[in-house]
Amino acid sequence: MIQWYVSHTHEPARVVVVAPRAVASAFKASADGDITYTVAATKTAGQRQLRHEDADALLVVPRTLDHAAHLYSRDNGQSVDAATVRRALSGLKTMDTAQQLGLSAAQLAQLNAPAQLRTQSVSFKARKMVVARSKTDWLKVILSLAVGALMYVFLLSYGTIVAQEIATEKGSRIEESILTAIKASTQFYGKLLGVTVLLLVQIGAYAGVAAIAWLLRDRFAVVRQFLATIDWSGIGWPFVLVMVAFFVIGIISYTVLAALCGSLVSNQEQAGMALQPVLYLGVIGYMAALNVSSGSGPILRTMSYIPFLSPMVAPARFGVGQMGLGMVTLSLIISVVFLVAFTWFSARAYRDNVLVYSDSGLFKALKKSWTLSRSSR
Repeated sequence: MIQWYVSHTHEPARVVVVAPRAVASAFKASADGDITYTVAATKTAGQRQLRHEDADALLVVPRTLDHAAHLYSRDNGQSVDAATVRRALSGLKTMDTAQQLGLSAAQLAQLNAPAQLRTQSVSFKARKMVVARSKTDWLKVILSLAVGALMYVFLLSYGTIVAQEIATEKGSRIEESILTAIKASTQFYGKLLGVTVLLLVQIGAYAGVAAIAWLLRDRFAVVRQFLATIDWSGIGWPFVLVMVAFFVIGIISYTVLAALCGSLVSNQEQAGMALQPVLYLGVIGYMAALNVSSGSGPILRTMSYIPFLSPMVAPARFGVGQMGLGMVTLSLIISVVFLVAFTWFSARAYRDNVLVYSDSGLFKALKKSWTLSRSSR
């Protein structure tokens, strides 16, 4: 299952080649499952394909292979293995040299000399190709995965608290007494507000500890030396704000889902069953985030806009340059709108489910609750 998922999240890298006819034909014939080659007549035509995202990289080969070729990789495209391209160039250079030279010692040394390849990561600004930051920004990748792992721990913790509390209240039949004093929707929003406040307090506490550690960094030589090796200017406030926003939205979304599922079970022993949708979605989102640094396929691009999955996938893709600020903002807006609508729906469903007792499973309990809700209108 995991192997199938990984193999379907990536597409072959597309390289457009500008080279003499024989060299271009050889590259086009050497396409495989990892890299495909197309031919462009001029460097300008190749840049146009790169700018329109019809290719992931542009390979420019000079008329003589004794000079260095250039590989320009689009910073938000699929990863292109430079070693594979270099091996192909070396093979072509060997055949070209073999046709021109004999097999003397000096000529044999020249025949075995590897081809040169200079690589650059590029992006387009105002329709011009410019050198960009490397897409393998390891610090952003590590931060994204760390926040994703922390999100999974938080959603597991908060989801367990909410689901078990609701299941315990239903199992002990104390729920009937509570609902004689307040409305079910009021109780639901109260639980959600409590979790939100607790989350904000914890984030504030972590931020305070981080601020204190930063202020005291000069007192510890090991910490000072470690921090000096990190280019903090490369992170940027947009990335930090995106991570925090998706973290908060993600935790609240999963908490609402846990409350909805908790209202469908009958007692505390079934609380684990109520957490299964939360755990499954969390694992899928984190697994997708782990694969972001390897490339961007259609499945990962779609996951960046799917609620419950986007809080883990979108920040990671934004960190490695696969999503721009506008795209990640759109993903965040979708998550916020969905959270509002899903919270409203869950409050209504909670009102109908909280006094329904069923041992037939989550989906059958939800179906039964839906039937009762429609009949009471």
